[in-house]
Amino acid sequence: MGYTDLKSPNVPRDLFLGNVLGAFSRALCDKMDRAVCAATGRNTTACYAIVQIGSEPGSSIEVLRRMLGLEHSSVVRLLDRLERANLVNRIRGTECDQRKVCIFLTDDGEREFTKILDARREVLDRAMARLNDADKEFLLSLIHKLMPEVVDCGDDQHIVCRLCDLEKCPQDRCPVNLAYPDNMDIVEVPFKRRENF
Repeated sequence: MGYTDLKSPNVPRDLFLGNVLGAFSRALCDKMDRAVCAATGRNTTACYAIVQIGSEPGSSIEVLRRMLGLEHSSVVRLLDRLERANLVNRIRGTECDQRKVCIFLTDDGEREFTKILDARREVLDRAMARLNDADKEFLLSLIHKLMPEVVDCGDDQHIVCRLCDLEKCPQDRCPVNLAYPDNMDIVEVPFKRRENF
């Protein structure tokens, strides 16, 4: 029985569909969050930070703050915890600005990064397991159509992608980037995870 068979004079189809879509998206997010936390023994914010730093090595505290939607002091405390756990290094000073602090994952941090992305991938694989190739193409086309309505231009684009596996998402085809093509900033060298750490 498809959704077109579930007509009711008391529940318009669009309200029903919106309700179901909301429940599905919440369930998927919750399952991803639980999976990455279980894989690492860390909270979601720490996992998001590890993915952000792993995806953009050398990020500043300000960039991390914006990408995670946190206050500066919260990011500093988070980095303190991650540094004590030997997951990140803060390196002060660049050729251009000695005051800037750049953040990198340690080898242990890279291993956590991989655990997080692998746990997320397992949840997504399970969610899509019943879809055939045609279903997947159709779902991707719907996501491309819907993305501009649920993602705001700017920092929100990065916040939405805070658990994304950039190695598996060509940035010139990313629905989040394509939602605002005028703001696309495609790097010349695609992201690739470190190996042999």
